[in-house]
Amino acid sequence: MYIRSIFFLVLLLCCTSSVLSAKDKDDENTLLKIKKQLGDPYSLRWWVKGFDYCNASANVATEYSYITCTSTGRVKSLVLHNLDVTKPFPDGICGLTEMEYTEISQIPGLYGPIPSCITKLSNLVLLGIMKTSLSGPVPDFSGHTKPTNLTSINLSGNQLSGTIPPSIFTLPNLDSLDLSSNSLTGTIPPGVLQTKNPSLGLANNSLTGELPKSYGSVDFWLIDVGGNQLSGDASFLFGKQKTAVNIVLANNEFEFDLSYVEFSDKIYGFDLSHNKIYGKVPDSFATAAGLYYPNLSFNKLCGELPKGGNMWRFSPAVFAHNSCLCGPPLPSCSNSAPAPAPASP
Repeated sequence: MYIRSIFFLVLLLCCTSSVLSAKDKDDENTLLKIKKQLGDPYSLRWWVKGFDYCNASANVATEYSYITCTSTGRVKSLVLHNLDVTKPFPDGICGLTEMEYTEISQIPGLYGPIPSCITKLSNLVLLGIMKTSLSGPVPDFSGHTKPTNLTSINLSGNQLSGTIPPSIFTLPNLDSLDLSSNSLTGTIPPGVLQTKNPSLGLANNSLTGELPKSYGSVDFWLIDVGGNQLSGDASFLFGKQKTAVNIVLANNEFEFDLSYVEFSDKIYGFDLSHNKIYGKVPDSFATAAGLYYPNLSFNKLCGELPKGGNMWRFSPAVFAHNSCLCGPPLPSCSNSAPAPAPASP
């Protein structure tokens, strides 16, 4: 799943400076501490005492790390990826108190919990820790010093467990949350991301229960909860005025009548496959101007497909393995049993 992560774009646009301050020495010592906690990997060999890590000409981005600084010489952003280490997460990172952007990714040897102190980095705007072997809970952001400017959290592709902390939805500017591909359990908390068109990724966990009804009032840009054990009604995610571009509910136990769902012209794709969705495919499916990548396969849908409109875009695979769908691009309805009348909304 694609979640709006702009880490590298932002990092490349961040200003750098060769100005050194007294505080800069503290950050230098913190970086050396992080390096030591990671076992002094060869890929960070240029992290040595006295190195001007704020100097743009010296601090060339490598496949392993990248640093930018504020105008006063403090570490503003830190990227670490593809390191060949087998170590716990370095809690020294919490000493970079002016840091706004960090991405720690593709380090499968990184293990242990995410230190709780990371939630006290009050200047954080973007937090990314992806594709590691980190375990334990998702950090709790209920403290008084939580980063209220945080706009993006990506903790996907780890081994995090436990439930989703409700406090994560209290971050007032959080626009993108990706907790997909972990081992999270329990129900989804009722809180919602508070920005205008947020992105939410909870795919490939072991979440149960129903989607919070409060999600019906959210205009998601993208929501992906596929590959869980969720059930009940999710039709409230759709609507003629909704602005969602992509909705993924695949591989769950959702059960609702599709007959009365209205598809927005804004929606580009959705995946409702491998659920228990019933009823007919509504006419708005054929008239949704922006729809190119739907998937309704492996459900309990029945009846004649809508005619005309944009139906020419869709292959038979979109509708495969349902109860009794018929009509182009599927075989004719002439030899099919009549569809049951849809239930009242």
